[in-house]
Amino acid sequence: MAKKEFISVVLFTAVLAAGGVAAAQGQKEYSDNENRYLTQFPPVNVEDVMAGETQEELTNAFNDQFPGRDGWTGLSTRVKKWIGMKDIGGVYLGKDHYYFEKIMNQDISRTDYFQNLRFVNRLASLGQGAQTTVMLVPPPGRILKDKLPAHASLYDADAMYKTAGETLQGAKLLDIRPELQQARKADKGTKDNGKQEKETQVYYRTDHHWTQYGAYVGYRAYCESVGTKTASYASFGIQNISDDFYGTLYSKALDRDAVPDTIEIPEKLPEAEITCDGQTRDDVYDMTKKDQKDKYAVYFGGNYGEVEIKIKNPDNDRTILIVKDSFANSMVPFLMKDYAQIRMIDLRYFKKSVKKYLEENPADEVLVLYEMSSFAQADQLNKLMK
Repeated sequence: MAKKEFISVVLFTAVLAAGGVAAAQGQKEYSDNENRYLTQFPPVNVEDVMAGETQEELTNAFNDQFPGRDGWTGLSTRVKKWIGMKDIGGVYLGKDHYYFEKIMNQDISRTDYFQNLRFVNRLASLGQGAQTTVMLVPPPGRILKDKLPAHASLYDADAMYKTAGETLQGAKLLDIRPELQQARKADKGTKDNGKQEKETQVYYRTDHHWTQYGAYVGYRAYCESVGTKTASYASFGIQNISDDFYGTLYSKALDRDAVPDTIEIPEKLPEAEITCDGQTRDDVYDMTKKDQKDKYAVYFGGNYGEVEIKIKNPDNDRTILIVKDSFANSMVPFLMKDYAQIRMIDLRYFKKSVKKYLEENPADEVLVLYEMSSFAQADQLNKLMK
């Protein structure tokens, strides 16, 4: 028997075994832990497997439906930690229970990044005089270098900021690295009985997003850049809604030593009518999400192609358009007091022409808000050219 045929037979036998277990136990459609839909076993026959037509799909299904998958992942992490490994499942295990996503220079296309910056230049030219700002949120490994394990390597965010500063025209680059560095050293503006100030979390330990206070730092920097008076963090009525948030980075390693994060939200917000992809709601928060795995989805209930926020009794008539990824979701509540209308479009889900949208919905300000690696890898920004 040829080597290729032998491998195919072994794969087919393994698939039958795994498929039999999955059939007996029932295939899982969705992983709450990983926040994604799982690959299902397709109907197969020997001819398709031998021809190599379904092997990738079968391999993915085998990985996703493997019995006790989460338990085996957790066991693997324990063994790797025991032998001293700090790079597990694409995640660095850092100091003080911080996890860092391992994104390297080779994972980011410099060509795509440069092209996306040019797309933003195009957006600025379409804005009909709107003040356009670009906020690229730095990766936590750039701000929390002291938390990284020894010899950890990540993509060169500093070089990418330099490229952005040299490429953007008609749009202002808002570099918030200094603000985030300073913010983590203070305890939200309060003293600790005369003792040394505590360190403040600006990124979650177990998730790739910034914390609510990290988002506040972004809000404060943006307001200062456009000449808007900022409010203190405490003035927003910050409430703790969960102490057991295990985020996306935890899900990759399933480390039993993980320390859960706290989810905070600002509650003192102006009344508003909110429309998410055509569905109207009265609150920016979906509190059902705080009891689910993806607790960050408490902001608006997740991501949508288009969100419109109309303040019911605004103090002004200012409007802002935010082109964004999920990092904007936790920052936007802070901005509600400063605008009559806030629109957000997420190009991953937005199906309309951005040019036509801007013509129909002119704004005083445009903010492009992305986490840096997300912006660099986004393939939707070419919609800005249409």
